[in-house]
Amino acid sequence: MTEFLLLLLLLFLSAFFSGSETALTALTRGRAEALAKEQRRGARALAALKREPQRMLVGILIGNNVVNIGASALATVIATRELGRLGPGLAVGVLTILVLVFGEITPKSIATRYSERISLIVAPIILTFMRLITPLVWLFQGIADLVDKATPVDEGDPIVTESELISMVGFGQEEGTIEKGEKELIERAFAFSDLAVSDVMTPRHRVFTLDSRQAIGAAMPRLIEAPYSRIPLHLDDIDEIVKVLYLRDVLVPFADGRNTVTLGEVARPPYFVPDSQTLTDTIAALRRESQHLAVVVDEHGTMEGVVTLEDLLEELVGEIYDESDIKPQQLSPLGAGRAIVDGTSELRVIGDFFGVELSGKPTDSVSRWILEHARRIPGAGEVFELDGLQVTVQQASQRRIQEVLVCRPKNEPGLQVQGIS
Repeated sequence: MTEFLLLLLLLFLSAFFSGSETALTALTRGRAEALAKEQRRGARALAALKREPQRMLVGILIGNNVVNIGASALATVIATRELGRLGPGLAVGVLTILVLVFGEITPKSIATRYSERISLIVAPIILTFMRLITPLVWLFQGIADLVDKATPVDEGDPIVTESELISMVGFGQEEGTIEKGEKELIERAFAFSDLAVSDVMTPRHRVFTLDSRQAIGAAMPRLIEAPYSRIPLHLDDIDEIVKVLYLRDVLVPFADGRNTVTLGEVARPPYFVPDSQTLTDTIAALRRESQHLAVVVDEHGTMEGVVTLEDLLEELVGEIYDESDIKPQQLSPLGAGRAIVDGTSELRVIGDFFGVELSGKPTDSVSRWILEHARRIPGAGEVFELDGLQVTVQQASQRRIQEVLVCRPKNEPGLQVQGIS
């Protein structure tokens, strides 16, 4: 009877070590450290184990193999005594089934579903067990390290890829642990590092510039009319950007009546960046140089456009409105299957209104949807056909699409529609 109880105990220990292995390996180190900061019971031991995952795994495997070998030996002894020569074969078959069902499959399935709860319970026990068998852990860890050094390892594969992290963020939103805004910010941050300055700059044909030799008095009407606080200054043509005018720098000489002072005399040196430079490097450079505007040039030094700090920040956080700005309505129905849509609205707004599935992500902006197809910033009045809808640009600035008219296409005579695939 004692032998049967001992066999059951060994099977229980097999289940314990198998379940512990699954639960502890399923939980990330970051989560373990977070639980430790929350001072959850068992979390300190859990964090200690996760800091040395290889030693933890070696200790668990030692325990699991010892109890499985012990159970096999004990079952063989019992079966041989009770059944004679048939005993060993029968013991191996029966014990294999028992270990698979009750020592592996069942505990691992439970541990997968409740990994955090089980990890907090078993971590102190596993840590104590590892301390008791420290010499064995060191021995087998040393052997494993020697094998690792002798085995060529491909270190090129990352532990976690960008796509996996984005998927994890998506799962987090579905489970309610990550807010929608947080998810969008994380996705924008990953996309940010993949973009070049040329992807977000204001192209040269839309850049507002002034002649650096022009007098302040003569230029003041245009300065007042222009909705910009920083303006590139050129010499003979736009490729000769020599200064950048900060609007506040002309206020003092203008107020003093020095209207004959040229714009170039009060302007500042320009800051140039290559069009291939990443947004990450560009925002770092602007911060380092205390600049808010950079002139974008190609490999030949030809002026391609300008980019501002606001342009870069909007790629991360979306449209930025000044305190004086009025945030536009996302969609205004006009009747007859037509609607005015703000360029910053989410694509889902159009999809829901017209009952169609669009090619972009539901959380993408309408402006991004059009730009990804057009590959440029279209002007007001341009018409496109996208995903079965007719899109007319109503308002557009030098940097972005502000408002569009969306409707189902009609074959009206004289209507020039640019189809985009």
